[in-house]
Amino acid sequence: MKIKIIDLFNKIVNNDEVPKKIRYFGEIYEYSEEMKFYYQNGFSMYRDFFTEGNCLNDEVEIIEEKEIEKIRMNGNCFFSESIEAWINKEKSSAYCEFLSNKINELVDEVNKLKKEK
Repeated sequence: MKIKIIDLFNKIVNNDEVPKKIRYFGEIYEYSEEMKFYYQNGFSMYRDFFTEGNCLNDEVEIIEEKEIEKIRMNGNCFFSESIEAWINKEKSSAYCEFLSNKINELVDEVNKLKKEK
């Protein structure tokens, strides 16, 4: 998801919920509650902001941090968060679909991490 810098600044000024991590010109910045701005390795986002000129309409990418849920088991069943139901191992097609969705979620996260390097 992307947001314009001017909209991000408005969120900060209005004390709205701000993203914890953003990407701007390939650099990842984390929000400091104490300083009320984004930093990377001790440097403020202002450094890049002012070197790039008038960038208020530029967009930053919001980096969402989502934990991958562990598979919950109950004897012969797995719980699926997506359909909010228990899936019995004996129903092999639903069981395989559930496991492949979990594996694909892990693959997506690993690939995302590789791109951030």
